[in-house]
Amino acid sequence: MGKRELNNIIVNENTTIIDAMRLIDQNAKGILILVDNDNRILGTITDGDIRRLILEGKSVTLPIRDLYNRACIYVNEDTNVNVIKRYFIENKIKFIPVVDRNQKIVDYYEIDDFINYNTMEKDNPVLIMAGGLGTRLRPLTDEIPKPMLKVGNKPILQTIIEQFREFGFTNILVSVNYKADIIENYFRDGKDFGVSIKYIKETKRLGTAGAIKLAEQYLNRTFFVINGDILTNVNFYNLLQHHQSSKALMTIGSRIYETQVPYGVLNVDESCVTSLHEKPVYSYVVSGGIYVLNPEIIKHIPNNEYFDITELINKLVDNNEKVSSFPISDYWMDIGKIEDYYKANDDVHKLF
Repeated sequence: MGKRELNNIIVNENTTIIDAMRLIDQNAKGILILVDNDNRILGTITDGDIRRLILEGKSVTLPIRDLYNRACIYVNEDTNVNVIKRYFIENKIKFIPVVDRNQKIVDYYEIDDFINYNTMEKDNPVLIMAGGLGTRLRPLTDEIPKPMLKVGNKPILQTIIEQFREFGFTNILVSVNYKADIIENYFRDGKDFGVSIKYIKETKRLGTAGAIKLAEQYLNRTFFVINGDILTNVNFYNLLQHHQSSKALMTIGSRIYETQVPYGVLNVDESCVTSLHEKPVYSYVVSGGIYVLNPEIIKHIPNNEYFDITELINKLVDNNEKVSSFPISDYWMDIGKIEDYYKANDDVHKLF
């Protein structure tokens, strides 16, 4: 196998957490290799490491020099194939750096290079919200529902389904309303796409949580909910594992959102300026439109009325139920506006 491009995998110790997140987002590998000035390996940092740092409250502007894994597993160029396979299996990892005799990075291996990694099928339902009007994407959505808009050579909804199937989740529920026949005629029962699909038909707008209530008969175990306009390569199995280990009733896939004030911001005490920050950048943790929920959550949702996911989350928090956050450092795009749609079409060929 030929050696691979390393530029989007290698970083130095001064890289910040937020920049590491961006690079992992871009390379779609879930990992970065840290090297010194001579390109010698120092360690690695993964999307999972970054999630833990964010959950611990670390500032995303901190450098990763004291936060990465110095005890990472790596191999030499001449390491036996069977040894490499054993490393993957015994350590439950999916990525191994390759170094030369001077400890310089020359390549990397992925589990798929050696092992037919086919995740076992799982029964956890996946409810995809595909009933929206797509108002902000008009005129593209005048004749077609937003989840059926093509990104690359296939509908957004197909990419979502295939991403879940990759991790063994084949029990698919699709909540439909606007131009539902287009979705149903394309996917039918899902067999042609390697999954089973049932349709939850909204006769009126119910909101995300209201649609969950409508699908109640199919949600007898921990389940996913995802908006039908989300393009992501997040590891859904890791998300489920995080939810289960957190003992939460609900887990929200979250993102770091940055906004920059285009002016110098003054701190003023009465009429006295105490400081000035030039074009500061503020970071927020926002919902990524991906959720994992336990079935007992459904009792908190009213029957046959509009009830959004934000209302459900606030109700759970008010009732002292545990709601967890799963920081998403992988590629993620909410295709809500025209410019998002065109950017997703630029991104898709590099990532999916």
